[in-house]
Amino acid sequence: MTLDDAFALTIGISAYRHVTALPAVHDAQDVADLLADPQLGAYPPDQVHTLSEEAATRTGILDALDRLARRTTASSTVFLYFSGHGGRALVDGRDEGYLLAVDSAAHRVEDLERTAIAGRDLSARLRAIPAARLTVVLDCCRAAGLAEPKDVVPSALEPALPPATLSLLASGRGRAVFAASRSDGFAYVRAGQRNGIFTGHLLEGLRGAAGGIGGVVRVCDLFHYVQQKVVMDHPAQRPVFKAELEENYPIALYRGGQAPALVVPAARDSFAYDAFISYSSADPEDRTWVEAALVPHLERAGLRFFLETRDSRLGRARIREMERAVIESRYTVAVLTPAYLAGPFQEFQSVLAQHLATETSAPRFVPILRKDCRPPLGMRTTAALDVTDDARVGAALERLAVALREPPHPTLGSSAENAG
Repeated sequence: MTLDDAFALTIGISAYRHVTALPAVHDAQDVADLLADPQLGAYPPDQVHTLSEEAATRTGILDALDRLARRTTASSTVFLYFSGHGGRALVDGRDEGYLLAVDSAAHRVEDLERTAIAGRDLSARLRAIPAARLTVVLDCCRAAGLAEPKDVVPSALEPALPPATLSLLASGRGRAVFAASRSDGFAYVRAGQRNGIFTGHLLEGLRGAAGGIGGVVRVCDLFHYVQQKVVMDHPAQRPVFKAELEENYPIALYRGGQAPALVVPAARDSFAYDAFISYSSADPEDRTWVEAALVPHLERAGLRFFLETRDSRLGRARIREMERAVIESRYTVAVLTPAYLAGPFQEFQSVLAQHLATETSAPRFVPILRKDCRPPLGMRTTAALDVTDDARVGAALERLAVALREPPHPTLGSSAENAG
């Protein structure tokens, strides 16, 4: 990630003019300060903008989003954070989501349409931002007291964002939305605390607790950490995630870019191999990279691999040995290149792995993109690890080493419920 091309907008509102006030916390400013800290997130300080309280009017927020659209490019990283009231209302028979600015009114639907930020309007602003990676974090409907929920005053607004709104905000390549709670729950803050429960754990994750293989904090790793910590801290609050991703992209630097030492977890199951490596052994360049670079690098970290050219039993039917390799391996790793896609046996191996994943309802097929090529549709449904850039291969393989020790299990549903 090029940090010179990273931008953030954080918005925090507690002292609303026309609806119930929220506890005075420091969420938006703390997120902004962390991202701009050269020893942590390392965003350029002049590209991190905060709107707090009276500055966070409807006009102010929309203007700030328009400035982001003008300043960013197709290679940019953008982080958008909102702490305040959010909700839903019926508008002409449809379920519409809203974020409330400091000057928003909510007694009637007409007030919301005129003074709040509708999900469709926010989505249009986000689509205008040409960033390659856009993360939206919504800490809405937080509460007062000792982690007790508190809604807005009786009005046309219900304190929950509808699923359709989250889908709109997450639409597009490299887009992700974190929401502090689902539609049947609340987001909470404990009395006297500097941050709400959700944002407190978000800050911990960004400070390094979410991990930082390759010296960066990645979007899926961050949400996984925050979700687990929030649920353990306050079981009534359930964060949700909505995304359209081609990769687990970096959000910020890990502690200023200081990559932690690689720790590969011990296997927690009885698979004979961590992975079956499916690659084009007929292509000299592909074979050299796999057998002289990929496999030795990971085996030095303690992983075990099945290579057809090395580990197939002599005198056995090749197809049966492929089946055994797939079944006895926790994952099948396909090294995608033009030569791989042209090979019939490689296609058979990948189909076997994808079929087994379907049977077990758990992902066991991991594609890694070594050379630019266009995989068939079945492979494109699984996010590929990009190892086309030799300068970044080391960090990518560290991520792969850790992932291959994780037992196969259903991934977090991307069709998450709405946030409240």
